[in-house]
Amino acid sequence: MRTLFRNGRILDPSQELDIVGSVMLEDGQIIDLGADIDEEDADEVYDCTGLWIAPGLVDMHAHLREPGQERRETIRTGTQAAAAGGFTTVCCMPNTSPALDNPAIIDFILDKAASPDSGGVFVQPIGALTKGQKGEQIADLAALKQAGVAAVSDEGCPIQESNLMMRAMEFALQLDLPIMVHCEDRSLSQGGAMNEGMVSAMLGVPGIPRSAEEIMIMRNCVLALNTGCRIHIMRVTTWGGVEMIRQFKYLGAPVTCEVTPHHLTLTDESIGEFNPNFKTTPPLRTSVDLDILQQALSDGTIDVIASDHSPYAPFEVHVPFEEAPNGMSTLEATVGVVLTHLTHKGVLTPLQTIEKLSTAPAQILGLAAGTLQPDRTPVAQITVIDPNVEWKFDAHRTFSKGKNSPFDGWNLLGKAVLTYCGTEVYRDPFFSDERYEA
Repeated sequence: MRTLFRNGRILDPSQELDIVGSVMLEDGQIIDLGADIDEEDADEVYDCTGLWIAPGLVDMHAHLREPGQERRETIRTGTQAAAAGGFTTVCCMPNTSPALDNPAIIDFILDKAASPDSGGVFVQPIGALTKGQKGEQIADLAALKQAGVAAVSDEGCPIQESNLMMRAMEFALQLDLPIMVHCEDRSLSQGGAMNEGMVSAMLGVPGIPRSAEEIMIMRNCVLALNTGCRIHIMRVTTWGGVEMIRQFKYLGAPVTCEVTPHHLTLTDESIGEFNPNFKTTPPLRTSVDLDILQQALSDGTIDVIASDHSPYAPFEVHVPFEEAPNGMSTLEATVGVVLTHLTHKGVLTPLQTIEKLSTAPAQILGLAAGTLQPDRTPVAQITVIDPNVEWKFDAHRTFSKGKNSPFDGWNLLGKAVLTYCGTEVYRDPFFSDERYEA
């Protein structure tokens, strides 16, 4: 069976490709693409005129919560949300209950993701760096890699002891396994609920100083430089952190980093009347930080945009601000927020946008994704984006169980309207029936 994505703007950073053309698939695999594709043999056709045809998006930092926290999210609902958001690969973090620290739980994740009930996208587990994520004993990293993890992480439970972190990096280096690091000095952040500054003082809320993040960025970059272990810094939020990463990249440290859509568009002033949907870790910073983050994203210092999708059950969020959990439900809003506030404002070009959301995360983790090149992925992974559709994000009409989104009610320009992962896994109502022929 032949499937044709016709007459769209093909954006593939892996080939430095930005042309108007078509992509031909046969039995769920890409076989050809370009400006001159023979359309006569196609059994089904997606008319992508005026739309972008991009490699399936890759979210390298999301929380699917299963096992143990199914009240917040499940692999089924999380992958459905990922498909609706345009993601064909989603990397799930290890801070579940129990933690993803052994091969049996990795097998459980992969089996669940392959279920017909799930969203039809790839789930890439990220293993726990220490046993039970207690920060005491390094997990069996070799067994985790053999089970299928693409990286290991201390997400949610940052290792405070530097000697342990150095030994973990030495082990990971031998396995060529990147470490995704959550940078937080808890002796400085403990008790805080938002960014420490004028706004926290005005609201009377205990603050988290930027130094809590920056000290750990510095430590982890120094260890990476000295050991040679690849590290990926999750959700950098401060201008000081950006400058440190920039300098260590210049020195040759094997460091990459990511930023989230909320840290690119929101500040501590957004908290307003103590809205718990705006509470996250690291906290929302200032407008100065936001400007520097956007500049660093544009110049390549920041490699990736990741959702940091962190859903919670409503009863967990509807509490006083200081008691609320840290995290935001963002999978289905990420593309719209990025296009509206970065791409359309000239911070990123369309090709850079796809690079940050697809090709770069795939390359960092060594995934068979993030490209439209034939025979480079297990099945065709394609996201069709309408960059000009106007819509309103309604957190209460999403697939995710988590409705704790700061973007609820936002008017957005641009949306993923079709997600294809070996087969069609999501088609948005904005992608009209007139565009599809079978």
